[in-house]
Amino acid sequence: MNKIEHEKLTIYEVEEFHKELIVLCNNAQSSLVLDLGSVEKIDMTAIQLLLSAQKSCEKKSFDLILKNVSSEVVETFGIACCDTLLKVQND
Repeated sequence: MNKIEHEKLTIYEVEEFHKELIVLCNNAQSSLVLDLGSVEKIDMTAIQLLLSAQKSCEKKSFDLILKNVSSEVVETFGIACCDTLLKVQND
């Protein structure tokens, strides 16, 4: 599992997050699991980036799985109508 250390994933952090995701996607050998436990806020730019990463994973025939997603972030996924598109697995 890959822990994302950002408290916010917004337009201001998305460039750095994008670079991290590229490395993670390129190095993944199977499903890419991201631990979003530290993320308290997300905006549409970061959601678009996650959707793009998911598409890249699908091309490699594996899943992008988001774990430890806060209720606030899940709510934002719902507002953006992406809650059914992204795989969220909270234990």
